[in-house]
Amino acid sequence: MPRPGRGQAAGTPGPVPGWWLAVCATAVTVVVAAALGRLWGMGLVFGPLLAIPVALAGIGAPSPRLPLACGALMLAAAVVLAAFSRGLLVWIAVPVPVVGVTALTALGVTLNRRGKHERPSVAPVEQKLADVTSVADVVQRALLPPLPGRVGPLELQVVYLAAAAEARVGGDLYEVARTPFGIRLIVGDARGKGLEAVETAADVLGVFREVAHEVYTLAEAARRIDASLARRLAAGQAHGSRPVEEFVTAVLTEIDPAAGQLTIYNCGHPPPLLLSPGSGDSRKSHASRNGQAAPSVTSVEVPSPAPPLRLLPLGDCSAAGKTLPFPPGGALLFYTDGVTEARNARHRCYPLPARLSELARTSTDGLRPDLLERVRDDLLRHTGARLDDDAALVLVRAPATWGDPAPQPAQATAP
Repeated sequence: MPRPGRGQAAGTPGPVPGWWLAVCATAVTVVVAAALGRLWGMGLVFGPLLAIPVALAGIGAPSPRLPLACGALMLAAAVVLAAFSRGLLVWIAVPVPVVGVTALTALGVTLNRRGKHERPSVAPVEQKLADVTSVADVVQRALLPPLPGRVGPLELQVVYLAAAAEARVGGDLYEVARTPFGIRLIVGDARGKGLEAVETAADVLGVFREVAHEVYTLAEAARRIDASLARRLAAGQAHGSRPVEEFVTAVLTEIDPAAGQLTIYNCGHPPPLLLSPGSGDSRKSHASRNGQAAPSVTSVEVPSPAPPLRLLPLGDCSAAGKTLPFPPGGALLFYTDGVTEARNARHRCYPLPARLSELARTSTDGLRPDLLERVRDDLLRHTGARLDDDAALVLVRAPATWGDPAPQPAQATAP
């Protein structure tokens, strides 16, 4: 049902149609021109006014029929007016303007109608933006290939949510590798957006894929990535191709399947969340609701996070690591700040830890198999299906029991 326009009260008449204006103008023009031409013999002056209704009839006309019909009527009136006027000049001065205006109006309506039926072409700027977005999407997929569903005894799930179309490319990064030292994982976020952030993220992932199989500790891996990133950014700054303030927040993780424990090394990144499945006793306690057990959610905080990568020499990195048990059947959720900083219409950030416990409720002792999908849907409902920043979620599930043998020799990560 059509609604009243802005500034128009409901129930008030809308704008007057063009055909009604043409009819009224026709009657007034004919009467005035005929009367003045008859009384004062001024047909040469008022006769050309008969072309005005034809021009009005062409405003908003869906086809040239209306201006042609109005032109024929005005031409008949011009003939009548010339018959009552004196002099042969009136026969030329009055009908000619009417015929000319009728022809031009009908032509304009025809061309306008044809233009409306033609398929609009994409503006060059919009086409260029679409091409750049498509290429950027391909680059993003090449940079972040799908992680394997299983690495050793661990199950991995990933959700990547891109921001608006014009900001599709971001610096979120993640990678996993099975090494002689354990299963190692990195999740990070390069500062900024665009191709610069993608290039920085690619640098970090490239170095991690190499050093993850070579160094003994996560601290040494972070130091190697930091040094390599600093060298590459310094080289880029020398050529004026990279900004000075680039850095990468990241959390490096090592999981030892034989010992059933994990080690975290945090470089200024949001701490991961550890989910421990609820026990039978917890279902009888305050943690249960409607017979469903809520797993406990713990933020894995290190004593003192290290500075972001490329800025490690600026701070103390001695307390940036932490080792703790990885409970069987539990899970470790990594995320970027695009998740926790996602705001709703009231400008409230998404409360991931609080929502995670509720979304992970299950009628059994384990975790929901569709947990990550539920978190994604809940996040999109919170923001209204629009994100201002890229968001990445990586869920690592532990087996029901730890019994995996010692880590195998280093092997490439299969996409």
